[in-house]
Amino acid sequence: MRVAFAILVIAFSAPAASLTGTIVDSLGASIAHAAVELDSGTRKYQAWTDESGVYKLSSLPAGEYTLTITPEVYEGLTVKSIGLSEGEAKQIPEITLNLYLCPFPPHRDFMKLVPSVSFGELSGSVLPAAPGIEVFLICRTFHVCSSTKTDSNGHFSFDTLSAGVYGLSFHRDGFYDRDATGYEYYVNAGWESVYAPVMLELCADRNCKAKIQRILPHCE
Repeated sequence: MRVAFAILVIAFSAPAASLTGTIVDSLGASIAHAAVELDSGTRKYQAWTDESGVYKLSSLPAGEYTLTITPEVYEGLTVKSIGLSEGEAKQIPEITLNLYLCPFPPHRDFMKLVPSVSFGELSGSVLPAAPGIEVFLICRTFHVCSSTKTDSNGHFSFDTLSAGVYGLSFHRDGFYDRDATGYEYYVNAGWESVYAPVMLELCADRNCKAKIQRILPHCE
């Protein structure tokens, strides 16, 4: 009976899944020895990238996971809602990370997989939240290549974007314009990059022409 029971357990064991991917920097160079953690909500799995920037997590049960990447000297990043089915060997698209810079670049709160592997998406929000705030996507040579307006929650998004780096500018009546000063917003093919909220500054005495010089954060 014990032998028969063991055979029955093996026969009905769900095949394990695996997850693999690659991490690079903004120049396309591999990021080695980055810590990678996969969290199912009840259990965590850990791995590190090899010299080619590749990581692999095996023997995973089916479910939905959150991936957290914490490399040295680069920004950390969270990837949400990675679904794995029984026995699936999933390879997710390449992820680009930024070096810590001074002044600090915009922070990506998290990324999510999108259906297309050829294009990416970029989304974020504006504070104070309001509808109708103009958001401009800046491409190479500081050319405005697309624009949109925030929804009632202050959110905005751009989709079907080629992989690369972009700038963002913002305009809201009664607030100082926030103009792109560089290309700091990264978009990866097959991913939606969700950036932290952008804070707009209320014009002093309603005079938006007298620009107040912003004090940049101090870093060593």
